[in-house]
Amino acid sequence: MLEMNWSDKWRLGLHLMPPTGWLNDPNGLCQFQGVYHVFFQYSPDNPEGGSKCWGHYTSTDLLEWQYAGIALSPEDEFDRNGVYSGSALVSEGVMHLFYTGNVKLEGDYNYITDGRQSNTVLSSSEDGLNFDGKKCLMTNDDYPDHLTCHIRDPKVVTGKSIGIEDDNYYMFLGARTKDDRGEVLVYKSPDLESWEHTNILTGEKRFGYMWECPDAFMLGEKKILSVSPQGVETRGIDYQNVYQSGYFELDGSFDGEYRLKNFREWDRGFDFYAPQTFLDEQGRRLLIGWIGMPDDQEQCNPTVNDGWQNALTVPREVFLKDEKVMQYPAEELLSLRKEEQILEPGKTSDKMQYYDIEITMLEDTDLTLVISDGITLCYSRSDKMFTITFLQEQNLGYGRKSRAVYLDECRSVRILADTTCLEVYLNGGEEVFTTRFYTEDGMSSFRAEKGDMEIKYWVMEPMKVKL
Repeated sequence: MLEMNWSDKWRLGLHLMPPTGWLNDPNGLCQFQGVYHVFFQYSPDNPEGGSKCWGHYTSTDLLEWQYAGIALSPEDEFDRNGVYSGSALVSEGVMHLFYTGNVKLEGDYNYITDGRQSNTVLSSSEDGLNFDGKKCLMTNDDYPDHLTCHIRDPKVVTGKSIGIEDDNYYMFLGARTKDDRGEVLVYKSPDLESWEHTNILTGEKRFGYMWECPDAFMLGEKKILSVSPQGVETRGIDYQNVYQSGYFELDGSFDGEYRLKNFREWDRGFDFYAPQTFLDEQGRRLLIGWIGMPDDQEQCNPTVNDGWQNALTVPREVFLKDEKVMQYPAEELLSLRKEEQILEPGKTSDKMQYYDIEITMLEDTDLTLVISDGITLCYSRSDKMFTITFLQEQNLGYGRKSRAVYLDECRSVRILADTTCLEVYLNGGEEVFTTRFYTEDGMSSFRAEKGDMEIKYWVMEPMKVKL
């Protein structure tokens, strides 16, 4: 394994990152016997990716984390080329992990319509740390004939959690059809081992060629289907990333007649993909996403040279406000704040590694905030648009340029700033931007150049992470 560089100026303090190597999708998110579990796609020996296993962090409070090692690795014939993404279900005192076992056959294959096996696999634990032998539940022979070999990322929930009044469990699998249309397969089971195909969820019109990382849950009376579609064309300021992540509201039943409507992106930033949610023991719906973007040839992360790449977002609570789906950092992070400070508009803050900014607009005016003379965050009242732009001459973005969203008004802005990551929350979580940025020393400052506002900020204590 690569050796960790503890003096690395770009190591993160508010976000989980790989001890070494490559991290991507969050997996198996749950709270089990009072402990939060975050599994993640992991290639510990290669910061640019490779054969995937599941890394594992645990916490009792979302603030102090313990790296628990590699939980699942590709040791069996049905997952020999990678333990791919999946989910956790806690039931009757047992944690059940579901994932896709990836197999790539040797030969002259295109690995889309042939040469690949996508196996749905189960492993269970009574303590959340030691996992029993794996069971291969389904292979490509168990999926509908109209699909390619790309079927993956099982999300398993109870029927009652998605508005189905029965005692079955439901599995959602992302899929790609032979005519390049993304969809989600729905299966049900009485016992978590025998699964029956019951439905297919897809849009009325084609929306990308593959839907990855499905998730299904309810917020109040709203039924939500979250997916990460690949192959969606850019439309103006929408769908600017190589791949997208967002959600549909679902009218009808996950297990019967339905209609998908109102696809919305979870995050408008450069670095966000493959989010998953779970319900914790307080009844909160928490979301964690991957701060990364696969297959992007325009932007990069210089931490590769230090032996690691990518991170996970802070846990975000997902909730409804005025019938809008909102996201906001879990309240536990407030305890990392030090003394509150006030910054006058036009003044520049000291340079800091970790800080939290809250901006409240006092009047409905334009807004311009500048971070380290290299990133501008602007709201234009006339265009009703909020934009994050990297000034290319400063090269803090390493290929990142600009992202934007339409916003009727900008009432507040909250920014969580880590050494190399920004999470920006508008109007209490109505819209969110996540992006990486890289200053020379891992420190940054900010100032407000335009707008009638109140600016409060806090230097933050980093999380405690034991490796």
